Amino acid sequence: MNKQTSRQNSNSRRHAVVIGGSMAGVLAARILADHFERVTVVERDRYPQGPAARKGAPQARHVHVLLTRGQRILEQLFPGLADDLTAAGAPVVDAAQDVAWLTPAGWAIRFPSDLTLWSASRELLEWAVRRRVMGLPNVQFLEECDVAGLLPDAAGQGVAGVALRRRRPAAGEKMEGEFTADLVVDASGRGSHAPQWLGALGYSAPEETVVNSCLGYASRVYQVPDCPPEGWKALYLQSKAPSGTRSGLLLEVEGKRWMVTLSGRGGDYPPTDDAGFVEFTRSLPSPMLYEAIRDAKPLTPISGYRATENRLRHYERLARWPEGFVVLGDAACAFNPVYGQGMSTAAAGAMTLDQCLRRPEKKGLAKRFQRELAAVNAIPWLLATGEDYRYPTTTGGRAGWLARLQQKYVDWVVQLSTEDSAVRLQFLKVLHLIETPQTLFRPSIVLKLLRRAFSWGASQPTHWPRAQRTPSAATPTSGC
Repeated sequence: MNKQTSRQNSNSRRHAVVIGGSMAGVLAARILADHFERVTVVERDRYPQGPAARKGAPQARHVHVLLTRGQRILEQLFPGLADDLTAAGAPVVDAAQDVAWLTPAGWAIRFPSDLTLWSASRELLEWAVRRRVMGLPNVQFLEECDVAGLLPDAAGQGVAGVALRRRRPAAGEKMEGEFTADLVVDASGRGSHAPQWLGALGYSAPEETVVNSCLGYASRVYQVPDCPPEGWKALYLQSKAPSGTRSGLLLEVEGKRWMVTLSGRGGDYPPTDDAGFVEFTRSLPSPMLYEAIRDAKPLTPISGYRATENRLRHYERLARWPEGFVVLGDAACAFNPVYGQGMSTAAAGAMTLDQCLRRPEKKGLAKRFQRELAAVNAIPWLLATGEDYRYPTTTGGRAGWLARLQQKYVDWVVQLSTEDSAVRLQFLKVLHLIETPQTLFRPSIVLKLLRRAFSWGASQPTHWPRAQRTPSAATPTSGC
C-alpha cells in the first residue's frame, strides 16, 4: 500500500482512533496507518511482553483457527509473517491432508492441497501481528485506558473524537481526558458500548439478531507425547445434529503442544475438572481424542468459556449515521466461535475499510462502510447460524423451509466429501471463506450428487478407526 499517495489524496485525515486492541483493532490500525498521519489504539488492558494470554481475551485460551481467507489477507498486510510464525515453532497444516475430520457422515477424505494454515495459538498470532503494527512510526498504543463515550462535532452531524478514562494515570496525568479524531473505529468486541454511545448523541440503537445454540467450551494444553498418533496434525470429532451435542478438537501448536478444546451445545457444557474433562472425551463419537490425551502431560489448567452466541447488530439499517464513526469486528457481528470465522472475518472487514478510504468521495463514508461490512458478514453469518439452527435447543428463531432444504443439500455434500476429493476441496473452500456457498451448486457437484443419491444407505458408520501410534526418532519402538 502506498502511504504517500493515500495521504496526498486525503490531507485532512490527520488522526484516527481505534477502540480496542485485539485482532480486529490491530488490523484496523494497520489499515488506517496507510491513510492517516497518526493512529491511536486505545486498549483497556496492558499487553504482555510476549505471546501470552491477555485478561481481556478469555477466549484466547481455546483453539483458534485462522481460515485461508484470513491468512491470505494477513500475508498481504504483513509480508514475512508466515516466516515469523514458522520460526516460532508453529506447524504448517494442510487443511485437506493433515486434519482428521470425523463429519456426521463419516471420516472426510484426505488428500494434499494448497489450503495450508498456520497452526499457531491465538497468543502467538496476535503478538506477531501486534508487534508489527507497534513498529509503524505513525501508530501509538494507549494501554490501560477506557473509552467513556463519543465526542460530537460542532455541527452535531458526526463524531469528533472520544472521551477517555485512564485506569492508572501516571504522576501528574489526569484521570480523564479527550482525544479529537477525524475517524473513530470501534473494534471493542462483543462488549461494545456503541449502541449506548450513539444513543447519547441522539441516534437510534441498532436492531439486534441473536442466535444462541448455548454452546460451551472447555480447553486444556498438553505436551505432545514422544509417540504421538501418526498421520494427522489436527483432529476434529464433529457432533451430529440434532441429537449429538458433543464435539472435540485437537490442534498441534508451537512449542510441541496440543491445544484441546471440547464443546457441548444446548447447555451440555464440558466439565472443567480433570476427571470430568477426560471422561467427556470418552463420550465423543470416536475414541481417538481420548486415546491421544489419555497419557499426555497437561501443561495448563482447564479453562471454560460460554459467551458463544451469534450476535448481529444491524448498523447498516439505521436511517441516520454519524460521520467519522465506524464499527467493525465482533462489535458489529460476532459469530459462534466453534466455526473459526472471527479473525478471518475481522481481516476481511479491515480490507473493506481500506477500500472505502481509498475512494475519492468522503461524504457518507461511514454509512457506506457499514453497508459494505454487512455484505462481508452475510456469508459467515449464514454458515454459522445455518448450522446452529440444526439444534432444537437453539434460541433466536428457527430455520425456514428454504434453510432446511439447504441444510439437507449440505448434508449430501458432506456425505459425498467422504469419498470424493474434488467435492471435499470445494466444500473446504467455502468453509474457509474463499468461495461462496453458491459454488456448491455447480453442475459438476449436482450431477455427482444425483448419481450417488440412490446408492447411499440410511445408516452411518458404527465403528471408527482408533488412533495409531508411531515411535519418535528418539524413542525405541518397544517404548510405544
